[in-house]
Amino acid sequence: MLNYFIVSIIPLTILTIIVIGIKEKKDVFKYFIDGVISGLKVVYNIFPYILAITIAIGLLKGTGAIDVIIYPIKPLLEKLNIPVEILPLCILRPLSGGASMSAVMDIFKTQGPDSVAGKMASIIMSANETTLYTITVFLGAVKIKKMRGILIAGLLADFVATIVAICLVNVGVI
Repeated sequence: MLNYFIVSIIPLTILTIIVIGIKEKKDVFKYFIDGVISGLKVVYNIFPYILAITIAIGLLKGTGAIDVIIYPIKPLLEKLNIPVEILPLCILRPLSGGASMSAVMDIFKTQGPDSVAGKMASIIMSANETTLYTITVFLGAVKIKKMRGILIAGLLADFVATIVAICLVNVGVI
């Protein structure tokens, strides 16, 4: 019964809007079309930002730039008991949910979900946001160009969440 109700929430909402619109003698279809046009304008405004992030992720993964970034840091990570496998995830997570999910799946395939790297990856995925993507979409939609403070706060929050994930797994809490 509950499952039926949950599945029918959206159709019931649409039906309610249509019934109220007809009852109040409003042109529901015109409002729908106006909403679609407004949505397309938002997509048009944010598309360049999304395209730039997508290209950057493709370049990072395709050219091996992530490996170049990881190589000098590798000895330090080993001393701190941080698996090298989670570093690509830490780099990709602020950029893209899809790219970071593929990094997590790679960790799960090679290390296992119950490994130290798997546990850290799980916490990082759930605690961090796709900061650059989110800022780009939201601020690009409203055409805000000055985003330094928001960017610093978001990346700092991601960094702290990653450090906490590493500490929780290394201490043995999780």
